[in-house]
Amino acid sequence: MVIKVQKRNYGQYLEIAILAGIVFAARILIEYLPDLVAKGTGQTFLSVLGTVLRIYPLTLLMLVCDYFVVRAVVKYYPYGASFGNSLLLRTLFELLGVFLVAMAAAVMMQLMPVDISGDTLNEKLFVTLLVCAVFNVLVVIILDLFSYIKWKNNKAIAIETKLRRQADYRYALLKGQLNPHFLFNSLNVLDYLIHTNQDKASDYVKKLANVYRYQLNMEARSVVTLDEEKEFVELYLGLIKERFGESVSVNIDIDNSYLKRKIVPCGMQMLIENAVKHNVASKNCPLIINVEIEGDTLVVSNAIKRKINSSSSNEVGLDNINKQYEILFNSSIEVVDDDKTFTVKIPLFS
Repeated sequence: MVIKVQKRNYGQYLEIAILAGIVFAARILIEYLPDLVAKGTGQTFLSVLGTVLRIYPLTLLMLVCDYFVVRAVVKYYPYGASFGNSLLLRTLFELLGVFLVAMAAAVMMQLMPVDISGDTLNEKLFVTLLVCAVFNVLVVIILDLFSYIKWKNNKAIAIETKLRRQADYRYALLKGQLNPHFLFNSLNVLDYLIHTNQDKASDYVKKLANVYRYQLNMEARSVVTLDEEKEFVELYLGLIKERFGESVSVNIDIDNSYLKRKIVPCGMQMLIENAVKHNVASKNCPLIINVEIEGDTLVVSNAIKRKINSSSSNEVGLDNINKQYEILFNSSIEVVDDDKTFTVKIPLFS
């Protein structure tokens, strides 16, 4: 069982604190530099803005509302998704959110004992709404900029992580291709066949060459069809059969309707190889591996006859496969070990 612990994100509170500090600094500037403000409309606007900033709880409430407006809008209309429509809709909903926050703030200010320029209630409400709207637009622009920069950084990190994991997986496949134990055992079998049955030896060489050819060809591909993987596994099983004979039996039961589904290269083969590598197999007690379909998953299972000190190596191979599913499909494999049967379920995708 895998338990995920969700870490609390304190970044949002830090951003709000920074904006609150900016507002506080603006308030001080307006209070101590009144002589620099020109007469007329500008004076009225800045005077009302100063009044808004002096009501610090209201200003902080607007900041918080603006923050959650940006978060909600970006969640449903994220950056980089259908750029034209996403940008337009995000802008429209942010402006709508700004207007609602500004309207609520303007109404609240009319209920407070503050001096606001204007002869009538409508004039006071209009001026206050205009000032609050401009203030909130600036705040939303800053928040949107922070959010976009964070998204760009996270995207760059995600791309780098993806490339690194793909490189690690391909390196693991390459090591598998050059696995000295596999090559050593294959050459031993070949040497035996050369002296006992040259026709079989020739057939064995062709199978070995085809196995390596498939792995080399698949190295540059992210996914393959289940049909391609099944053909490769049958070649691989030909080598296993020559080495283990009746000690290893692999039963593949895959309906033809699933053969066009996608799987990571060497996924099925690596699971079979792990079962052979980490379990005891003998003629009197053969290792039986079952490969079948359950729903939208490929299931590879075998009875556990584990060799000594084999579990850690097995986990590394499974982790490599799992990382590829996380990268390519945002999914994961399922491993079930009940001390009697070892089962791995791999999702299949169209």
